[in-house]
Amino acid sequence: MPKKQLVFLSGTRKVERLPGEVTELLEEFIASGDKFIVGDAPGSDKAFQRYLVKQRVNKVVVYSSASHVRNNLGNWPSQFVDSGLKTKTNAMHAAKDRRMAQLCDLSIAIWDGQSAGTLANVLDVIDQGKTAFLYNYLEHELVKFDNQDSLLAYLDAFAEIREMAQKRLKRDRKRRKKQGVNQSQCPDTLF
Repeated sequence: MPKKQLVFLSGTRKVERLPGEVTELLEEFIASGDKFIVGDAPGSDKAFQRYLVKQRVNKVVVYSSASHVRNNLGNWPSQFVDSGLKTKTNAMHAAKDRRMAQLCDLSIAIWDGQSAGTLANVLDVIDQGKTAFLYNYLEHELVKFDNQDSLLAYLDAFAEIREMAQKRLKRDRKRRKKQGVNQSQCPDTLF
């Protein structure tokens, strides 16, 4: 029997409905019995949660770096990831994304062509040698990446956003290292 995969779901806050190509891909993973980790943000995170509730998926953990879980539509287990920051910035919420990228086997991200945070998630997954599916909402296309070269070539048309995402990812990693956080030692509530 094939190993069940852990799928990291993420995306922009500007998209509140899942495109058909993404739901078809999700159906494949659900049918395979795979597990899911998703954030608690409005937009794509909430849309992923809504779909998983509709499909009656119970193998889901919701990750948050906020003082409380903002969205958990399926009342699934939740996992808090402390960012070490006191201000409510994108850097605070990125802590949960870095953790989910570390844990996952692959990811699905919905990108609006502008979100540096979503792109940082995809870059992080690819940097770790994992597979990432990116749905480009502007181009209405789902693209699979399994190596850094293919992703970076694709992002040539989005050089400014790619650079912002790379800087954000570098900043996040530097902050976590400075805080002395070894995420592999952090306990997680997984299924």
